[in-house]
Amino acid sequence: MTKPPGGKTGNGRPRLGMKEIARRAGVAPMTVSRALADPDKVSPQTRARIMEVIEREGFIRNQLASSMRSRRRIVGTMVPPLINSGIAEQVQGMTDACHAAGYQLLLIQGNFDTEAEEQAIRSLLGWQPAGLILQAFVQSPAARQLLSDGDYAVVEISEIRGRDPIDMAVGVSNFDTAYAMTAHLIDKGYRRIGFVSTPAHGNDRLQQRRIGYRQALLDRGHAYPESLEVEVPITPLGGADALAMLVERDSALDVIFCSSDTLAIGAVQECHRRGWAIPKRLAIAGYGDMDLAAQLFPRLTTVRVPRYEMGRRAVEQLLRRLAGEADLPAVVPIGFEIVDRESA
Repeated sequence: MTKPPGGKTGNGRPRLGMKEIARRAGVAPMTVSRALADPDKVSPQTRARIMEVIEREGFIRNQLASSMRSRRRIVGTMVPPLINSGIAEQVQGMTDACHAAGYQLLLIQGNFDTEAEEQAIRSLLGWQPAGLILQAFVQSPAARQLLSDGDYAVVEISEIRGRDPIDMAVGVSNFDTAYAMTAHLIDKGYRRIGFVSTPAHGNDRLQQRRIGYRQALLDRGHAYPESLEVEVPITPLGGADALAMLVERDSALDVIFCSSDTLAIGAVQECHRRGWAIPKRLAIAGYGDMDLAAQLFPRLTTVRVPRYEMGRRAVEQLLRRLAGEADLPAVVPIGFEIVDRESA
């Protein structure tokens, strides 16, 4: 028995193809396609008539077939293996901006080593996206050359300092954010400042935060003994372990600056387990201002970066490039804020 071309709906009826949807709505098939791909180009009345037929008949568009006929309205992006709350906010901003413009966001997992990064970028390009938004600066020389030679619309997001973007960059200077927090802690009277991060190899954001931390210490006349810097996994347990390592190395330590709120939360919990008062016995500062930061006891001093806005602006810049706008800025800085709470 031959199956209907469009398969069947949940009630067993054959699904209709685009031509039949068009016939029942009294429009051309191209109008149905346009209503789905670029709804603003179809009158509200016609669009409503088409959508009524689609909803009634359970139509599912064949995306593979449509991609063969025309370039898909896709923005490709690559995210780290572990999506923390900050990355999730970025992705939500990107998703909302893509949806508002009639684009889809295609997300592929990447990594911090150059080989995995290059492979992920090639996978994205295989979908022939309209443009790419990539986490931080592309590290792989081969991938950078590929993107440059191909004249792709590319936004590198999160970091804006340290190297020239392939096309455009949207984000913050992680050097400036870490410098500002370290200077803030020094201005509050702290002298022995430990620094905790996840492994910085291949991660330009963490590298710039460490450089900013060190430079602020030097500029204020303080040394930065490497014994006061530790790298741990980005988990609360990692933050707890980092605290244990640092206080064992230096009993005079009076504050720990963590490169993520997740690590800082673990350090706060470890202080509570030890019965240490925060910030009297040891102060804690974080990075990211995740939702839980304001709910901790004590509430967490941290760096606030508008991740959602960063993701949204990255898509807007990309779409402006695709629309042919001239004289777009190569670098778009997004502001940040030091949120001073009770933990430091």
